[in-house]
Amino acid sequence: MKLKNLAASLAMSTALAIALPPAAAFAHHGVSGQFDLDQKVEMTGTVTRVRFVNPHSYVYFDAVSDTGEVENHRCELRSGSLLKRQGWSPDMFPIGSTVTFNGSPDRRDPLTCYAETVTFEDGRMLTRYGSVTEDGTFVEPEDSEEQAAEEGVSAPAATPDPDMPDLSGNWSEPVADGPPLAYAGPAPDYVLTDAAVEAADDWEPDDNPRFHCQPTNIILDYRFDQMINKIEQSAEEVKITYGFMDVVRTIHIDGSFPDTIEPSVTGYSVGTWNDGKLTVQTKGFKPGFLEAIGGRSTRSVPHSDQMEITEVFYIDDAGELVQEYTITDPVYLAEPHSHLNRSVKTEDAFIPYECDDLTEKN
Repeated sequence: MKLKNLAASLAMSTALAIALPPAAAFAHHGVSGQFDLDQKVEMTGTVTRVRFVNPHSYVYFDAVSDTGEVENHRCELRSGSLLKRQGWSPDMFPIGSTVTFNGSPDRRDPLTCYAETVTFEDGRMLTRYGSVTEDGTFVEPEDSEEQAAEEGVSAPAATPDPDMPDLSGNWSEPVADGPPLAYAGPAPDYVLTDAAVEAADDWEPDDNPRFHCQPTNIILDYRFDQMINKIEQSAEEVKITYGFMDVVRTIHIDGSFPDTIEPSVTGYSVGTWNDGKLTVQTKGFKPGFLEAIGGRSTRSVPHSDQMEITEVFYIDDAGELVQEYTITDPVYLAEPHSHLNRSVKTEDAFIPYECDDLTEKN
């Protein structure tokens, strides 16, 4: 694709076309609700601002409309943390330079797009899921079979106590060569009570906690966006700092639940080691969401303050950290919901999420 020359007029070209490739059906959270994946749009303009933040990054640019007015547009990229892990930098978008984005239009805001490719002023193009090497070379997933090895994956250190393996370190799902599909496979659907279905009808996408830089729950956020989770372990507790939304959990080893628990998103967790596995019981949640409309789901799944979660953490024969979990909620779940997450140990640095609410173009 060639860049359009905007030196004279800053003209914007917008082209709506037919459906995107099938991969778009698995696009990033919020896409199907916020963006029209059945349409394709091209936007070209002059960069005015760059925001590499979480949960979404944006590039802002000026373009001249058909009526001759200068309008400020923005196109969404992946989260700032993921972009930086893939070698992207805000310096790639100098203020005043020309960029062209191809992707999908926002359903409500014609000045916003979901970027699938970006073409820079020098004519080079990079896809949403591409990476940048230290020398500035653009690498697309299909161009490199070694990309998975570039994620800094290493086996966990040997532990002297097989009954209490060392979980400490940084853990993450491998960064995908495309949309962030679940590394352990998709979870089964929730089986809901009538009360859950009725309650879900009252929520709108704007109620999604993530859109307001708030955590959702300890299961969804654990693997969301393939962020790095940091685990610190002692004989008394296991502390998990999530790479998504800066969630911090403390698992109290061989402890008991207090008489009174202040309800929270993370609840109160107690754990017990047995045969190399850490079994964790958590309760004391405040009402919230298991899934929220406007995210990856097209519906909302609520949970009540009676929700309880059982997790089993262990390192399998492949050296991966497994988190098996079962969620029960007598109010909103007609039957227990069980699945698992997997992550690999990484030498990549833990990066605080530091969410920036960009629900408004500010």
